[in-house]
Amino acid sequence: MSELILASQKGDVDSVSRVVGEGADINEADPNGNTALMYAAKHGFTDTARFLLDNGADINRKNARGMSAVTHACRNNQVGVLRLLLSRGADPDVPDMDGGNVLNFAACKGYMEIVRSLVQNGADVNVSDKEGNTPLMCAINNKFAGIISFLICRNTDLAITNNKNKTAMDLAKEKNMMRVVTDLKFKLAERQGQVS
Repeated sequence: MSELILASQKGDVDSVSRVVGEGADINEADPNGNTALMYAAKHGFTDTARFLLDNGADINRKNARGMSAVTHACRNNQVGVLRLLLSRGADPDVPDMDGGNVLNFAACKGYMEIVRSLVQNGADVNVSDKEGNTPLMCAINNKFAGIISFLICRNTDLAITNNKNKTAMDLAKEKNMMRVVTDLKFKLAERQGQVS
């Protein structure tokens, strides 16, 4: 593994700066296609990621498994690095290895601040994973109340069905989440102009 990648894994900005100053390729990748920026994102080293971006790191580059720096930040709940990446124009709709996008993954894991950051930066709240579940459905399946409330208040399509022909409402009923059922009914009525 290169000195640049090793220094990035440790969050050693001084070593990263020195190696880059000596002419290292900022977008050099390991055998799996992971770059220094991806390692900094994975481990939450915001200052290292900032330095790499300031010096030309490819923000949307993907490794051999299709994972970008955003994917690494989301999968490891690294909110600070994610916010930096998004502020620099990273794609918030990066496809995830499990189908869907990284928002699906974050909603399934209960990573509220990751969900909030992605949605506020334009991530598609209606994307479906391999099982047809939207981020809202993922949050319902795992009973993450805060994420459920947040997504209901966004422009989430409540009529989408998953591969088992279930809507978010159906899943909430199955999980006996009656408060969520009430909130979903209210939001549906509101959207149909039945609530003043």
